[in-house]
Amino acid sequence: SFILSLVLAVSLVMPAYAAEGNKTIDIISFNDFHGTLLSTSDTDKNMGAAKFVEAIKEHKRANPNTIVVSAGDNFNGSAASNLMYGEPAALMIRNIGVAASAVGNHEFDWGVDKFHNWEVTMGAPFIGANIYDKETNAPVDYVEPYVIQEIDGVTVGMLGLTTPETAYKTKPDIVAGIEFKDPVETAKLMVPVMKEAGCDIVVIVAHVGTSQNQDSKAITFESGMDGLSRVEGVDGIITAHSHQTVSGYYNNVPVVQAYYNGRTLAKLSFEVDANNNVVSATPSLDELYLRKAEVADNLSMKVNMEIYGRKVAPILNDIVANTDTGLAHDRYTLSPLGIWTSEVMRKSADAQIAFTNGGGLRRGLEAGDITMGDLYEVMPFDNVLSIFEMTGGQIKAVLTHGIENAEIGSVQFSGITVEYSSADGVITLNSVKLADGTELDDAASYRVVTNDFMATGGDGFTSFLSANYLGDTIAIRDAMAEAMRSEITVNVTNSEILVKN
Repeated sequence: SFILSLVLAVSLVMPAYAAEGNKTIDIISFNDFHGTLLSTSDTDKNMGAAKFVEAIKEHKRANPNTIVVSAGDNFNGSAASNLMYGEPAALMIRNIGVAASAVGNHEFDWGVDKFHNWEVTMGAPFIGANIYDKETNAPVDYVEPYVIQEIDGVTVGMLGLTTPETAYKTKPDIVAGIEFKDPVETAKLMVPVMKEAGCDIVVIVAHVGTSQNQDSKAITFESGMDGLSRVEGVDGIITAHSHQTVSGYYNNVPVVQAYYNGRTLAKLSFEVDANNNVVSATPSLDELYLRKAEVADNLSMKVNMEIYGRKVAPILNDIVANTDTGLAHDRYTLSPLGIWTSEVMRKSADAQIAFTNGGGLRRGLEAGDITMGDLYEVMPFDNVLSIFEMTGGQIKAVLTHGIENAEIGSVQFSGITVEYSSADGVITLNSVKLADGTELDDAASYRVVTNDFMATGGDGFTSFLSANYLGDTIAIRDAMAEAMRSEITVNVTNSEILVKN
């Protein structure tokens, strides 16, 4: 065995009603599905593709005047999806009948050459009006800026936008030739064009982050993105990226976000009069995971998922370890899983220090059997070990950027003990010691390993760009599996290596 020592209410699906002579147009959205095709148990909050598809079809049956869109990050996140480069998730999107998908930052994880096949399989376009080719200063040719759809005589336009954070929240080398222009300025240019094209309703489908205070219901946008609500002609905003449930108004514009992994659906309901003028716009959420037992499986989707499941089962079901204790993970703190992963990286690369980003680990590990399927969910990104020679000063720059970083999550590390203090978001390092107790020397050089995402400046870890790069080695997920098979025992008590004064 592998031993680790570790010191909103449900919105029911109801028919839409409008005043006599008026119509109700519903736009159902989901976001950050991340290839979550399977549900592990009845208590698992994830619906799985079969129930998720059926839940959306419930909404369509309740109101035939329904359009469905995705706000991005559809594919990367589970072994069943990753092993086939998102094909099963794209097929699910076709089964739903999605009108369009915004481009999430993780749509770029496997390179831009995947977009064409995804669109063919989805039967729907990607939309992203602010995605430009740096060399030509023209929109990229693998996405559309918007789509326009007529439903029951009402013309609905959906404008796609992608967070500028994509420049550093996916592998920077993949998007090096792409510019993510200001979404607000892009919307100011594009919404009048859509109105001129005859749109009665204009909805922004944006892979940008929002959150909502559950007491006051106040909505907060990703930095600078609140300006989307002030663009004239915008009737509603669908958001994503931050994995939150959001349903409310900002500057009197309805704003929604549907959690993540298919656990929730968001809805914007527009009542229009006989002249197709918007009379009212109402946001709401259908928190599917709270009524999971009531949702039937969509039979065709269930059969498709079983076919895909049989293809990948030998890999997913391979048991690599068994543990009597779990490895918890929270991306915003230094976690037991983060420390253990860093230690595996450090030993695999024969390095003194290891770093990995908190957001690169997507969930913890529970006690019991650990399969390769679990490891794919823990680390869905196909990152490899990148080795550097770094000065103590460069290492400290990684720590000051990564500790208590509310935007990207906390950096995970091993091989050093850190004492620090913080004030107003500024990190001060009081002591950084190597495993042997010696203080880190700013001018001395050390062998450091990280992942190839951080190595190219991902999550803003730019100090690697000026360090002495020594090369890449094996996939981190494979290193984790090998460590587990080898029955490595690691002590990962957080307080031993990170102390806040």
